[in-house]
Amino acid sequence: MHRHKYKHFFYSHGKLLLTGEYFILCGAYGLALPTIKGQSLTIFVHNFSSVLHWKCYDEVNQPWFEGIFQLPSLDICYETEKNTAIKLRDLLLKSKKIQKNFLSNEPNELGIYVKTQLEFPRNWGLGSSSTLINNIAKWAKIDPYMLLGNYFPGSGYDIACVSISRPIIYKLCNKKPHIIPIEFNPPFKNQLFFLHLNKKKNTCDEIQYFHSTISSISYENIESISFITRKIPFCKTLKEFEELLFKHEKIISKILNIPTIKEIYFPDYLGIIKSLGAWGGDFVLISYRKGMKNYFSKKGFDTLISFDEMILKM
Repeated sequence: MHRHKYKHFFYSHGKLLLTGEYFILCGAYGLALPTIKGQSLTIFVHNFSSVLHWKCYDEVNQPWFEGIFQLPSLDICYETEKNTAIKLRDLLLKSKKIQKNFLSNEPNELGIYVKTQLEFPRNWGLGSSSTLINNIAKWAKIDPYMLLGNYFPGSGYDIACVSISRPIIYKLCNKKPHIIPIEFNPPFKNQLFFLHLNKKKNTCDEIQYFHSTISSISYENIESISFITRKIPFCKTLKEFEELLFKHEKIISKILNIPTIKEIYFPDYLGIIKSLGAWGGDFVLISYRKGMKNYFSKKGFDTLISFDEMILKM
């Protein structure tokens, strides 16, 4: 490896969406929570001239992508995964278009080495893309929403959550993000857990499916989801919290015309099981019941994380 001189460090926490999935695209309020684990981006200058050398590491410090790009054109010289290299190049070119001085401050005889480090497995759905976009935006000194652009067709809640690292209530008003930072520290949080289903969904595919069902969504549906989102932070008891999330799951199940995760996998579980983000993948939120760990383990689900281990404290 070439001799590197440390230059910059950027970090973004991950995110989970508790309420409002899909419906945020129609103007409903959603509640998002920042996670303890996130992704860092470290920049070095190196003495290998006029190239950007980019290397991505996973949570066990194994490289999962490497690319070398010519400067200043960002033409791809080498990559270990073509689609990743193209997406990354697009993000960097868009950053340069917004911020003209980006990636052009170094003298010609110097290159740039970038290392990204995830703290969570890539299939956890905590925001490997949104944390990367936010870190690149910090580096380029640009608005992350401008960088988000047309590459990701989602609501942008994830960028909002990872950029301010606080629990938020999020709404799209005329396609512009409206962000309300909130306190979220439920008195029953020691009875809340996150279970990984290991069935990661493609967000873009899920959004396309949602748009195909969008005609059946009424104003009342959107208002119901928004009402539940606004009430959740004020819940004093686990019972009230569970009842609201149960109603939320039923509304979305009916619109999407697919059964809830609980109905599919865990019909006899007595606590709440709430999908987070795209239905059917990543994590679900569950509430404690006696024998819970053994119950899920017998069904082949062993990644169970407590609220305090997962969610960033304010």
